[in-house]
Amino acid sequence: MHKSKIFLVGERGDSLIALEETGYMTESTLQGLLTKYPDLLPGDQIDPESPRRWLLVSQEMGVPDGATEGGRWSLDHLFLDQDGIPTFVECKRATDTRIRREVVAQMLDYAANGIQYWSIDRLRQSAAESAERRGESLDDEIARLLDEVDSAFDVEEFWGQVEDNLRSRRVRLVFVADSTPKELRRLVEFLNEEMTHVEVLAVEIKQFQDKDRESQKALVPRVVGLTEMARSAKKSTSKRRKPLTREQFMEKLPPQSQVFFQRSLDLAEARGHVIEWGTIGFSIRAYLPNGRLATFAYGNVRNEFHVYLGYKNLIPSGEVEQALRSKLSDLNIFKESGKWTLKTSLTKENLVGLDEVYDFLLDEVDSILETKRE
Repeated sequence: MHKSKIFLVGERGDSLIALEETGYMTESTLQGLLTKYPDLLPGDQIDPESPRRWLLVSQEMGVPDGATEGGRWSLDHLFLDQDGIPTFVECKRATDTRIRREVVAQMLDYAANGIQYWSIDRLRQSAAESAERRGESLDDEIARLLDEVDSAFDVEEFWGQVEDNLRSRRVRLVFVADSTPKELRRLVEFLNEEMTHVEVLAVEIKQFQDKDRESQKALVPRVVGLTEMARSAKKSTSKRRKPLTREQFMEKLPPQSQVFFQRSLDLAEARGHVIEWGTIGFSIRAYLPNGRLATFAYGNVRNEFHVYLGYKNLIPSGEVEQALRSKLSDLNIFKESGKWTLKTSLTKENLVGLDEVYDFLLDEVDSILETKRE
C-alpha cells in the first residue's frame, strides 16, 4: 500500500530523510497533542489575514442539557480565539466510522446546548483551572492571546466579548482527524456556506514518521472544507465594534446606575487613574511606580461593577490580597466571578452601600501604591 511522504533535509543539506504517513495509536493521543500544542489548529489557514490564536478553556469540557447541569456530554476541547469566539473541537480517527455522519449531529448537540446553558462564570473558571494545571496565570495567557505585551489589555472586555459571541451564536465547530472522509468534507462545506454566524471546519493532522527511527516524527495540519464563498460570508459578519463613549455608556443604564457610575468615573479621574473604554464598558487603571498600568475595577452595560484582584504588581497575592478580598466580601454586595474577580449587579438595595465600598477600594489602592513608592 502506497503511503504519503514528506522529506526532511539532512543536517549537511546533502540528503533527504523520508517520513511516511502513519496513523495515531489512539484517539486520546491526538487529543493530548491538541491540548499541549493548540497551534496544531492552523490559525493562519483558517484566517490568513488575521491568523487565529488559541486559549484552551478545557479538555473534556462538560456540556449540560439543562436538566443535567454538571454535563450530560463531554466535548473533547473548548478553545477561545483572540476575538473571544468559542471554538468547539471534536477529535476522531479516520478508522472510527462515526466520523462520517454521526460526529456532525453530536457536535451540533454540543453547540446548541453549550450556547444555551454555559455561563460565562463557568467558562472563566474552567479556563483558570486549565491555566493553573499548566503552571500559568490565566490573565497572562489572555495577554499573550491578545498579543498585548505591555499589560494594557482588558480582561473583562475579553470575557464580555466571549459572552456576546455565545449569546449571538457566533461560534466555530472544528472536526479534527488524521484523515477526513469525503462524506464529512461535503457536510462541512455545506454547513459552512449555509450558516451565517457559525463557522464549520475540518482539520486534518497527519502524522509522519521515520520507519527506522520512531522518535523522528512530524505533524502536518491542514484545513479542509473552507471554501472562498464561506470565507467571504464569515468576514462580512466579523467587523469589530468601536469602543463606547462615556455618553453612550450612560445612555444604556437605568438612571440610578448612571449616578453611581458618573461619580465613580469622576473620583477615579480626580485621583489620577486612567479610564479605558471598550465595546461593553470601561476599566479603571492605576499607574504603577514603573509607569505601567494595572486595572483594578470595571463597569459594563449589563449594569455590573467588578473589582479585579489579579494584577499582582498592584495587589500582591497573599496577605494583602486576602485582606482586601475579605473586607469586600464581608460587605455582602459582591460575589465571586472566577478566581480573581468580585462582581455585583447594581440594584436599588446595594446602591445604598456601593458608594462607600467604592471609596474604600480607591483608598486601599492609593495606600498600596504609596507603599510601593516608598
